Amino acid sequence: MPHTLKLFTFNFLTNWQMGMTFRIWIVFILLMISLRIHPGILTGNDDRYPVGMNGPALIDDIQEKYQALKDTAVNPDAFRYGMEGYRSLSSRGFVQNDSLLTIIDFSKPSVADRFFVINLNQNAVVYKSLVSHGRNSGDLYATRFSNKIHSYQSALGFYITGQPYMGSKGYSLRLTGLDTGYNDRSWMRSIVIHAAIYVTKEYILRYGRPGRSLGCPALPPAENARIINTIKCGSVVFGYFPDMAYLQHSVVLHQD
Repeated sequence: MPHTLKLFTFNFLTNWQMGMTFRIWIVFILLMISLRIHPGILTGNDDRYPVGMNGPALIDDIQEKYQALKDTAVNPDAFRYGMEGYRSLSSRGFVQNDSLLTIIDFSKPSVADRFFVINLNQNAVVYKSLVSHGRNSGDLYATRFSNKIHSYQSALGFYITGQPYMGSKGYSLRLTGLDTGYNDRSWMRSIVIHAAIYVTKEYILRYGRPGRSLGCPALPPAENARIINTIKCGSVVFGYFPDMAYLQHSVVLHQD
């Protein structure tokens, strides 16, 4: 083979190998980034905050905050677990709008206010509202929960709010589920906060209870936009029910 051709072939192969090496490194870096930010992927390796009820200082702080709310409509257990999850997610950098914690208390009947937006800086409930549950979760009470697509059930666990948008249900808010195995399919299921005419006091007076959604936490139309504009862009939403399997295995509540 002529010397010029050999040199050309060597240079071509060297450049091709360098290019492939560069591409492999780019793919590897992107993969590592995706594992860090992908919804539901929480490994529980960050111990900057004590999580679980084994820290007396943490218990006392949560109890003080709960008492400062001065609102008995907020379930103390829902608030306790909500605060633990909030601190866990905050310690791992998932929370951008860190002044708020929203609790959806599925232990309450759907005719009661069970959607609570809590300002943690002010120690005050700034919104409380009706909210729907999925039609296959139950009638007056939600008792069944699922992460499965087309289950039409509500899902338990911790979410981070996204950007509002105008969709088929009007002004809506995306929710990214962070509890692996419990709500991390929220995007695939199109679980969003939106308004629904079947979640009003007038509807309850007529039919005895609110209507039910396909799994979304739907709000009264008169309150939907104000609540979305308050909790949008990186705040914590917690879907609570006293389900011991979830409370014992949540990757948000348990870091080890």
